[in-house]
Amino acid sequence: MSVIMSEGVWLNLFADNQILLFGISAVAIAGFMVKLNFQADKSQKKSKLDPKAAGSKFVSKTGSKTGSANAERPFGHWDPDYTFKTPVPEAYPNWDINKTKPVPYRAFKHHYHVTMGIRNMDWQSWIELDNQWQYYHDLKLKRLGTLGKEIYGISDKALDACWELLFELCNFLPKRYPTLFSYDENTKILEIKATNEIFDLKDTENLNPIVTAGKLIQDDLAVLVENEQGSYSLEAGCVALAGFWRLKDKYQMTLDDLHLSADVPVPDYKQKLGPAMNRFFRRLPVGQPVLRNNYFIQTDNDLAWSFSIGKETDEKVGWYTAAEATDINQLHLRSERQSLRRLPISGAIVFTIRTYFLPITELCKEPYVPRRLLNGMNSWQDNVQEYKGFEKYKKVLLPYLEKMAEEQEANGLVLEEEPQTYPY
Repeated sequence: MSVIMSEGVWLNLFADNQILLFGISAVAIAGFMVKLNFQADKSQKKSKLDPKAAGSKFVSKTGSKTGSANAERPFGHWDPDYTFKTPVPEAYPNWDINKTKPVPYRAFKHHYHVTMGIRNMDWQSWIELDNQWQYYHDLKLKRLGTLGKEIYGISDKALDACWELLFELCNFLPKRYPTLFSYDENTKILEIKATNEIFDLKDTENLNPIVTAGKLIQDDLAVLVENEQGSYSLEAGCVALAGFWRLKDKYQMTLDDLHLSADVPVPDYKQKLGPAMNRFFRRLPVGQPVLRNNYFIQTDNDLAWSFSIGKETDEKVGWYTAAEATDINQLHLRSERQSLRRLPISGAIVFTIRTYFLPITELCKEPYVPRRLLNGMNSWQDNVQEYKGFEKYKKVLLPYLEKMAEEQEANGLVLEEEPQTYPY
C-alpha cells in the first residue's frame, strides 16, 4: 500500500484531551508522538500527504480522512488519517499480574455455523492481559531465541505499519495496565516493570517493531497490507503461539491463499467466506474495530505448537499425521480471541490473536458447557469435521461430553435456563 511521507518527519499525531466525533460516538483522545520513516523523494519539499498539504478535500464531515477519500481510494493506496485518535483506555480496575484471571471465552454454540462471526469491539478491550502474562512472555522469549526469524517477519510494505502499531501499544498498554508498563513520551522509553525490560523506541536501527510489540502482549500479531490488485496479504507478524500454523508457511500470502493453501482448506471459504471477507477488509473503517472468536480441539498439551500434527520442523504437518487420541486427558480446548483494526496512518489492518488453552476435563466442570459443546460438534458438516481433525478425537471426546452433560442434568441443571452469553 502506497503512503508517501517526507523522510524522517515527526508527526504530532495525538493531542491530549481532544474530542472527536466518529460516526455517532464522541471519544476522549490521549497524545503521543510517532516517527514514521516513510521513503520519499528527498527533492519533494512537501508530501501530498503532509497534513498541511492535504487540504480540506480529504476531511469528511465527521472530521476523519477515512471518509470519502479512502472509501473511493485506488487499490493499494491509502491517504493517512491524521485526525483519528485512538480512544484512551481507562486503567483496568484492580488488575494484578498474579490474580487477574483469563476471560472465560467459551466460543461455541449448540449449532455450528460457518460465518465470519464478527462483533464490535470496545476500545477498552483491545488488548486483554491476565495472570498468565508472565508464562506467555517467557514462552515467547524462549521461542524467539530458538526459532528466530521463523516466527517473525516484516516486509518493506509493512515496516511503517509495524512502527505505527508499536506506538499504538505504547499509548494503550501503560494506561490500561499501569502496574505492568510505563512509557515516557519525551524519551520514547518503554519499560515492562515486571521484567525490567527497557525498549528505546528512538533506536530505529536496532529495535524490531513487530518483535517488540509481540513481547509486550499475550497475543500473536499479524499485519495485512492491501496490494494494487485489491487483495490483502500477510506482510508482517510475530506468531509464536499459533499451535497449528507457521508464519514461514503463510508469510506474504494473500487472504485467499492463506485460507485455501492448507491441505484441508477453511470450510466454505471459496464459496461463502472469501468474497465476504475481502469486501470486509476493503471497507473496514479506522474507527470501527471488531472481534471474533473461534475454537479447536487439540490432542496434546503444548500451547505453542501442537506436536500431535507433526514436528514443527517437518516440511508438511497436518491432522493426517496425527494419531487418534486414547485418553480424555490428552484433549484441550484451544480458543482464539481475534481483534481486527485498521491503523489510521498506514491503512494496514492489524490482527491480534490471543489463544486460550484449557484441558477438556476442566472445561466440562462448568455448567451447560458439555451439552453445548457436544451439540455444536455434532452439527459440524463433513468439511468442518475434516478441517478440525474430528476423526482423531471423536471416539474419546463425544462419550465424555455426553457423560458429563447427563451428570449435570441429573443433578438438576435445566437446559432451558442456560444463559445466552456468547462468546462466554
